[in-house]
Amino acid sequence: MVIYGDRIIWRWLRTVFFAMALWAGWSSPGFAQTVISYTNSVDGNISETLTPCANPLNRIINVPEIYTIADINIGVLIGHARRNNLIITLTSPAGTSVTLFRNTGGTRSNLNVLFDSAIPTSVNTHSAANDTAAAGTVAPPFQRSFSPVQSLNTFNGENANGNWTLSICDNVAANTGTFFQSTLSIIPLRATLSVTKISVAQFDFVSATNPKSVPGARVRYCITISNDGPGLATTISGTDIIPPNTSYVPNSLRSGTDCASTLTAEDDDAVGADESDPMGASVSGSVLSLSAPTMANAASFALAFLVTVN
Repeated sequence: MVIYGDRIIWRWLRTVFFAMALWAGWSSPGFAQTVISYTNSVDGNISETLTPCANPLNRIINVPEIYTIADINIGVLIGHARRNNLIITLTSPAGTSVTLFRNTGGTRSNLNVLFDSAIPTSVNTHSAANDTAAAGTVAPPFQRSFSPVQSLNTFNGENANGNWTLSICDNVAANTGTFFQSTLSIIPLRATLSVTKISVAQFDFVSATNPKSVPGARVRYCITISNDGPGLATTISGTDIIPPNTSYVPNSLRSGTDCASTLTAEDDDAVGADESDPMGASVSGSVLSLSAPTMANAASFALAFLVTVN
């Protein structure tokens, strides 16, 4: 088939895109719930005060990505002679606060617990055994799992991006403690990708002002991949076919955020620093491949290339 005219012709195009589904409550071959974890392991002394939480120890956990929360858990590793002296809360970047732990545990020591609201057993029942928590204790996995005092589902639907604050206080003047580590684990909502494709004849040997896709003409193609949200897309990869009856112009791959700004050169092979700046592209025979490790909600990237019509 020879391509004529200046219309966008994509009948021959076969495009396949994959992205890891980042959402809860859905299962299908090729997709999985992906948990993104963030850890603060800066040790800190938990001070004592008779005024409830007047001087808490705060630990910040930063989430740099932008996406909507489908589910969230948090693990806490604390050494303390009497864990029933402690009050622990988690506050989101939006200001929502959830109490994880409040003055429970009887005479037992330490806290090595994953707080998960899907667990049927409340942490209020955790009074039968000491936990293991010291500077050399490895977590995750955390020693035990309980549901917190208040539900972590309160955070579902919020934007994960920003600083999360874990606040720990000892409101009984008797024993001291040490914070060792906390790991925040989030499942984003599903990310939906969309693809648009355009072609424009740049020049031919017939008309200087109205070029057509005739033999000998140079045509620019551009593919745009967008994350329509609400989640974070990861492990994005796609393949496309160079149009038949055309010849790819070597080293013409260019990437950017949209078709008007494809200024970043992408060489034709599939190795090197250009494969992650922030997307990668390569050509092998008639197959065009592209990839990106992540794409935030409402973000997009574009790949442009040139062909000569045979």
